[in-house]
Amino acid sequence: MAFVYEESFRLSPQVAQSQPYLAADIALLLKNLKTVLSKISGAPIVTPEGNLYEHPPKGLDPHRDGLKPNYRSIWSDTIVSYDPDGYGATADLKEFEINFGYFFSKPQSILVLEKVLLHEFLHLIVNLPKPMHHGRINHIIQHSLKIPGDPNPLGTVGLECGGL
Repeated sequence: MAFVYEESFRLSPQVAQSQPYLAADIALLLKNLKTVLSKISGAPIVTPEGNLYEHPPKGLDPHRDGLKPNYRSIWSDTIVSYDPDGYGATADLKEFEINFGYFFSKPQSILVLEKVLLHEFLHLIVNLPKPMHHGRINHIIQHSLKIPGDPNPLGTVGLECGGL
């Protein structure tokens, strides 16, 4: 079950007090990511530490999409968090962690966040060498999952896409 590490989205009391707009923006990011995860995975299991999303994103097919055979277990081990030291969105291929950085503290549409979250998760599960990921990921988002518009609308924000 993918886990949203909610504590990482909470600023220290000192920072929240001195930067209330940043705190509100990060709270909105968390709310919107939970909306996206509910859309692509289903209703979460709510725990005191954060929400658990049981099902991998709907519409993925390991054979058609060229995914790792253990993609479901990777979903179960995935953690979604906020990285105050990061800028864009990254996928840690070893730790199965998807991090959203400062760039995402500025409001983004639900559709953009959905594409970014899927993009980063697909980095974890595409069964190709890392330099070949982006073409496959874009194809999956656009053609397999049939999400409208540019499959990678933000490009590689801060060149951090996929931890490259």
